[in-house]
Amino acid sequence: MQITPSMARSCLDNRFLELIIMPTEACNFRCIYCYQDFQQKQMPPQVVTSVVNLLTRRAPGLRHLRLSWFGGEPLLAKDVIEEILLHASGLRHQYSDLQFSSDISTNALLLSRSLFERLVHLGVTLYQISFDGPRDQHDKKRVLAGGGRTFETLWRNLLVLRDVRGEFTILVRLHMDKENLESLPEFIRDYAEAFRCDLRFKLFFRQLSYMGGPNDDRLAILDQRGCEKAVQSLSRYAQEMGVSYITTDNITPVCYAARGNSYVVRADGRLNKCTIALNHPSNQVGRLLETGQLQLDAPKMRMWMRGLQSGRASELECPMHGYADS
Repeated sequence: MQITPSMARSCLDNRFLELIIMPTEACNFRCIYCYQDFQQKQMPPQVVTSVVNLLTRRAPGLRHLRLSWFGGEPLLAKDVIEEILLHASGLRHQYSDLQFSSDISTNALLLSRSLFERLVHLGVTLYQISFDGPRDQHDKKRVLAGGGRTFETLWRNLLVLRDVRGEFTILVRLHMDKENLESLPEFIRDYAEAFRCDLRFKLFFRQLSYMGGPNDDRLAILDQRGCEKAVQSLSRYAQEMGVSYITTDNITPVCYAARGNSYVVRADGRLNKCTIALNHPSNQVGRLLETGQLQLDAPKMRMWMRGLQSGRASELECPMHGYADS
């Protein structure tokens, strides 16, 4: 990948702001491949105020504001999400030229129709919901915090969302590894029967990866060649089934963490660049002050953005490699 001047400018443009907000770092799941420690609970009121003040300070000079919701499981703190989105909605009415987008990564256990409709109304129009294959495979990996299966509830919630009118996109992220690979066509068949007529639903093929979690040595990760073959095979099958799908090839090659206008806002007000290795010292780039100002560690920020200067694909696609993993 070659970094173009326009690409570099967009990654440094102060008229664009992306906040990946963690309204809570608690979770009601304990997926076996998870890397988080769940120590930070719901975002306290003073940090919510800090986020609101940041949006107020920056809105007059922005062309585009993107709010992404991450966790933990963000819907455990839906009140925090709604408070910030309501404030953003007011800013959108105040500044008519301000473009806005919002997305959420959720396990969907708490995603009822009423909550979904409320979030869509507030501008959250892109949802990423993960499955690990059909019921038997999924329930081995994506389990409740207290133990217990999750597939039936998630699938039922997903089916309910088909009946909601409006414009939104739901990415059904389908994890691939050596253990579940043979069963994935079964999932695609069931998915096709339920969703192929609704283009708002898209399959997203994604391999499991080592993320630094305590169970990494137990994961049956595909190597690069195996992953490529799996994606090709599953893509062909999805096409035969009439299913809309995407792969990592459809995603921008510049990671959000390499951008100078993107920040992860932790539940306690810390600022990170990457949603992985959350507690690594290199990933602690500053703090959000109650005034809405960003207190940043400039040398660390420059290291995360070094790919914009070097143009190296590896530093743009995953700036954590060679920095936070050292």
